Amino acid sequence: MEFIDALASGFSSLGSPPIAIALLIGAALGIVVGVLPGVGPGVTIAVLLPFTYGMAPLGGISLLLGVYCGAFYGGAVTSILIRTPGEASSIMGLVARPMAGFAAKFGAAENVMAILLAAVCVGKAYRRQFPAAMMMMGFGFFLATVGIDPNSNEQRFTFGIPGMLSGIPLVPVAVGLFGMAQALVMVSSPVPQFDASLIKSAGLSWRGFLEPFRYPKAMLKGLLLGSGIGVLPAVGAALSTSLAYFWAQQGAKDPTPFGQGNPEGIVAAECANNSNSGGAMITVLTLGIPGDAITAIIMGVFVVHGIVPGPSLFTDRPEIINGVLASLLVINFVILGLLILTVKPLARLAYVNPRILGLIILALSFVGSYSAANSMYYVIITAIFGVFGLVCARAKIPTIPLILGMVMGDTLEASLRQLLGRSDGSLEPFITRPVSLAMLIAILLILFWPLLMALTKRLKNPNI
Repeated sequence: MEFIDALASGFSSLGSPPIAIALLIGAALGIVVGVLPGVGPGVTIAVLLPFTYGMAPLGGISLLLGVYCGAFYGGAVTSILIRTPGEASSIMGLVARPMAGFAAKFGAAENVMAILLAAVCVGKAYRRQFPAAMMMMGFGFFLATVGIDPNSNEQRFTFGIPGMLSGIPLVPVAVGLFGMAQALVMVSSPVPQFDASLIKSAGLSWRGFLEPFRYPKAMLKGLLLGSGIGVLPAVGAALSTSLAYFWAQQGAKDPTPFGQGNPEGIVAAECANNSNSGGAMITVLTLGIPGDAITAIIMGVFVVHGIVPGPSLFTDRPEIINGVLASLLVINFVILGLLILTVKPLARLAYVNPRILGLIILALSFVGSYSAANSMYYVIITAIFGVFGLVCARAKIPTIPLILGMVMGDTLEASLRQLLGRSDGSLEPFITRPVSLAMLIAILLILFWPLLMALTKRLKNPNI
């Protein structure tokens, strides 16, 4: 009953015209950017972030959530119709509150371990790029320390630059790394060629519309994997869609070979893809730890408005939680309606010249950065990290961990200071508190599991 009351409260919040309009615009824009080549939710949300400063908190969050969810649906248009992936990669309301109750028991030791576990998961998600990912995560943690020390009031790594006294702001860094860097890549890349004949069959078929409901098992598999894996930091939709696809393939009842349009594979993969966003928001709302780079940027809206994501948010600002839950439900129906009306014109957007899009994104990046604080300092930071992001893209160095490190850095430092202050510098609380110890063991297992497997294999077969 409490869940129903919370949703009703959230729906009433969405009845406000500014919030409803923001949600509609975000959903429509998300679909468009999901279709456009080279433009994804990360780029768009980074560029839009400065423009949410003057909006109500729930309005800004609804706008970005609309882009986030809409891009997953929009990416499916090009992926299915013209074989061009536009995007790489419900249950949330039922598990968010219980998880928040569990997270409310966290102390400083648990917060530190949760962040370190998230950092290791991020690194492992990049597999062979694990050292580079951890390096970028560490760089993000470092950037979070720049500015005035909150305890001693000493300057840290400011190099005498007045603007850096308040730290390195997240907004221009995100706009630079995701917006400007991608724009530079698009401007300097060759124009891709598409086969226009592939979209002639695009359109709405009511028989096709009801097709997914013939495969409830595939839908359930995608829903469970998408929501569950979405909770894990930096793993995201790419893994969940792959696992859902292969899981559906194992129990498929349709004889059509997978990879040639089998509907079960499409249903499972798209359910996992679209439910991923709800799972990724769970860790943001309950732990204050972003599930991916996009939710890390969305956290910027909370921070700008003085809202601290975490367990206390459920009691301090229930209207925000209820509004977010309601938004995630309503957005799906809004996106569905928009796609039904516009699927064929949307498919044609894939033929837009990416160089023109790149120039537009560059302009919006500069305008957005300046408008965030009416300061050229933000523009300079954006330009620096835009070039840095371009270099990383060319060198295939992941930049997502840097943003995650910046977002989690303040919490990590504050929790570590609190722990060490209470324990007189002792690290003993990490192993005496059960939840903290469990996360420490999980970290060690994740780090050393490949070594343990190799050692076990060698013991079983000494001739290797």
